[in-house]
Amino acid sequence: MTSESSSHPVYTLRWGILACGWISRMFVTDLLSDPSTRDVNDVKHSIYAVASRDIKKVQPFLDQCWEEAKAQEGKDEVKQYGSYDELCADRSIDCIYIGTPHSHHFQNAYAALSAGKNVLCEKPFTINAAQTQILVDLARSKKLFLMEAVWTRFQPVSLKLQSLISSSVIGPIQTAQAELNVNFAPMAPINPEHRIFNPVLGGGALLDLGPYPWTQLALTMLPLGPQPKSLEDPLEMLDVQSNMIKLPSTGVDGTVVAAIQFPVVDEQAQGGQRKVMGVLMTSQTSQTAPSRCNLIQGTKGFIQVNGPAYRPTSLTYSAWPTEQAYANSGNSPTNPSKTETFEFEPRPGNILGYAWQADEVARCLRDGKKESERLPLRDTVLMMKFFDKVREQGAFRYPEELETTEIRGQ
Repeated sequence: MTSESSSHPVYTLRWGILACGWISRMFVTDLLSDPSTRDVNDVKHSIYAVASRDIKKVQPFLDQCWEEAKAQEGKDEVKQYGSYDELCADRSIDCIYIGTPHSHHFQNAYAALSAGKNVLCEKPFTINAAQTQILVDLARSKKLFLMEAVWTRFQPVSLKLQSLISSSVIGPIQTAQAELNVNFAPMAPINPEHRIFNPVLGGGALLDLGPYPWTQLALTMLPLGPQPKSLEDPLEMLDVQSNMIKLPSTGVDGTVVAAIQFPVVDEQAQGGQRKVMGVLMTSQTSQTAPSRCNLIQGTKGFIQVNGPAYRPTSLTYSAWPTEQAYANSGNSPTNPSKTETFEFEPRPGNILGYAWQADEVARCLRDGKKESERLPLRDTVLMMKFFDKVREQGAFRYPEELETTEIRGQ
């Protein structure tokens, strides 16, 4: 994503990192890259402070981040905290990134917002939609920035996908199918308490993997539907039919398939709208083929998103023969008349891709925005309502201490 403004001086965002796990390391390593290598010249990032419940973990975390990023400066200036409360109380921090397991997101984000901090919280945002709405309401009441960290939304491949769709190059969309399966099954005998299998840590395919195929469908379908009048207005809940297979060992969802009816504005349709079927599949017991990220089918052609749904590597646009060619042949076409592929690897500056969402946060804070127009909070609320519906249809609830909307210590 390129620099959006040359009229501003370079804005530096001072980050506070809450938790020292794997995802926080990936995020920080990206932030240490030179923004100019990804053609970003209006914002940059500073790792101001890092917190862990065990302060002994912070220095090794910093050492690994700086080593992986091949960074030379700034590590010794990072403040180190042995509690999350200390991090939230630091007045010099512009935004807190929350990288804890999602079983803890609600409590951690609530604490950060209550302390007056802007927040970027990892996906899935919370355990359920009720928790998400509480955080949204709190952020808006305190006039703070809040966003879910869905890095895929901000990758150039996603921008290109939406550009192709909005150009109507494949005609009116008829179906979309998105998938992310990651085979964690071999881990189960070795580490049965791993968070992906553990209901106490919010385990299961839907919340851990599901945000990515959902994002593919949301990128494709939501811009085509009726748009709320303002950024803060909600999106209407979608019609959903789903099936779930639970893991016998722990009872979390192992495989989920959902059929979702998305409303699409269509002046030719009765009432000005029609429904388009989106299909989401996610599983932690099989592996998705590289070409199965997202298939979007229109009347004139189709778009294939290649690579894993969290980090697509390329797009392939294919056009069907013209209607006249159909008529001349007397048969439905089996081969496209045109195919074009757009590649998005390798990534600039050797980043993984998390930096682009950080750039979005920096620009929003620089410009005084309280939520991102590219990933508004209403989209996150809708995703969590969708997850709630799927879990309801699958008769799957997490332990009450995860589902609760009560704030610990109050």
